[in-house]
Amino acid sequence: MSDPVLLLVLLAALMHAVWNYLAKTIPSGVLFVWLLAAVVSVLLLPFAAGYVLLYGFEWSAVNVMVLLASGVLHLIYFAVLQQGYRVSDLSVVYPLARGSGPLFSTVGAVWFLHETVSGYSMAGLAAVVAGVLLIAGILHASADAHRRRLGVYYGVATGVLIASYTVLDGYAVKNLALAPLLIDYTSHPLRVLALAPVARRRWPEVRALWQGYRTRIIIIAIMSPLAFIFVLYAMKTAPVHFVAPLRETSIVFGVIFGAKLLTEENFKPRLAGSLLILTGIVLLSV
Repeated sequence: MSDPVLLLVLLAALMHAVWNYLAKTIPSGVLFVWLLAAVVSVLLLPFAAGYVLLYGFEWSAVNVMVLLASGVLHLIYFAVLQQGYRVSDLSVVYPLARGSGPLFSTVGAVWFLHETVSGYSMAGLAAVVAGVLLIAGILHASADAHRRRLGVYYGVATGVLIASYTVLDGYAVKNLALAPLLIDYTSHPLRVLALAPVARRRWPEVRALWQGYRTRIIIIAIMSPLAFIFVLYAMKTAPVHFVAPLRETSIVFGVIFGAKLLTEENFKPRLAGSLLILTGIVLLSV
C-alpha cells in the first residue's frame, strides 16, 4: 500500500470517529438521520451531477438495483446506529459496530461458502471475541448493566449492517466500476424520501433540531460522505484486505472520544477491548 493511500485511509478513520462522536451528541435519532441526508443531498448534488455529465452513467438494471440496495442498507444502518447512541455509550456501540463486521464476514464465509480458516484467522476471531467481551463488560462491573446490554445489541446489529453494505459497495466499485461518489450520493436522497412522512409529521421538531445543532449537522454532512468516499477510492487502488483493517483504527479513536469527551465509564477495559478487536481484524486480513 502506498503512503498516500495509507494516509487517506487513516484520515478517513479519524473523520469517521469524529462524526460519530458528534452524532452521539445530537438527539432525535430518526429526525437527525433525515436532516443529515437532506443536507448531504444538497451539498453533494453539484458534484454528483457534474460527474454524470462528464463521465456518464450506465442505467442498467444491475447498476440501479445495486445503488437502491446500497441506499436501503445505509438507511437502516444510520437508523440503528443513531438509536444505539440514544440508549447507550459511544465507547460501547461504536467499537462493537466497527469490530463485529469483519467477524460476521469471516464466519459467513466459513459457514455458507465452506472456506478454509487459517491459523491467523482463528487467532483473529479469538481476539475479536475477547475484545467484544471486554467492551460488553463481562469482566468488569458496570453501574448500568441494562444500558450496556442495549449498547451491545445495537452495536452488533450495526456491525451486521456494516458487513452487508461493505460487501455490496465493494462489489459495486470493483465489479461494476461504479464511481464511489455516486454510490455514496444516491443513498442520501433515498433516505430523504423514505423518512419524509415522519419529518413532515414532526416538522416543528425538525426545525428545532436544525436551529439547535446546525453547525454539528453541517460538519457531519461533510465528514461522513468524505470519509466513506476516501475508503472507496482507496479500495480501487489497494487490496481490500489491507484497507478494511486499517480503517478500523477508528475504533480506538471512538473509545477515546467517548471516555475523554463524553466522560463515559470503564475507559481502560473498553480501550483494551478496542485494541483486541483491532488486532483481531488485522489477523483476519492476513
